[in-house]
Amino acid sequence: GTGVPLADFQAAAKDYTAFGVPKQAPSLEGFLFPATYQFDPGLSAKAILQEMVNRMNQSLASHGVSAADELKVLTLASIIQKEGGSTKDFYKVSRVFTNRLAQGMDLQSDATVSYGAGSKTIDTTNAQRADANNPYNTYAHAGLPIGPIAAPGDAAIDAALHPVAGNWLYFVLVNGYTGETVFSDTLAEHNVAVLQWQAWARAHPTFGK
Repeated sequence: GTGVPLADFQAAAKDYTAFGVPKQAPSLEGFLFPATYQFDPGLSAKAILQEMVNRMNQSLASHGVSAADELKVLTLASIIQKEGGSTKDFYKVSRVFTNRLAQGMDLQSDATVSYGAGSKTIDTTNAQRADANNPYNTYAHAGLPIGPIAAPGDAAIDAALHPVAGNWLYFVLVNGYTGETVFSDTLAEHNVAVLQWQAWARAHPTFGK
């Protein structure tokens, strides 16, 4: 829509620290705020990207996120954005990941694995989940991945900062069309919910295809 070639954006994004993002970040991923923008004709790729980064900085400031916490908050928020389904579940998803981090459990997010593997779907294979060479693999590596996996909006950022109270350690989608998700405290409860999801998936074989 800007008329600027994709290659210009890719070239500008390579020098991502020039946009003021943390040096520890692996790329611009997660630092471009998702919104509708209006740009003046003739604006360069770098100027457009900078405006999107500035907009994310405004959001982070409005949520009271310090510069030291930007990467951590955006990384968690990006996983919530991808895994959360409906916005109302973001705060529960945040609690699951926060509980897991507090207890030293692996996050085991298929969304992070998929991102690091360059996949376009959230589904992952056994081989992908076992691949320790993927730095975004939260099955093979403890804690948060090395950086964001998506562009989180205000709701996901707020959820990362303010998870709802709860003891959940697991969640699984059980209806792909409605986004209904079951949250569980124990693995036994989660396994029952997984069977529910598998039954739904078998009954709707074209979902996600």
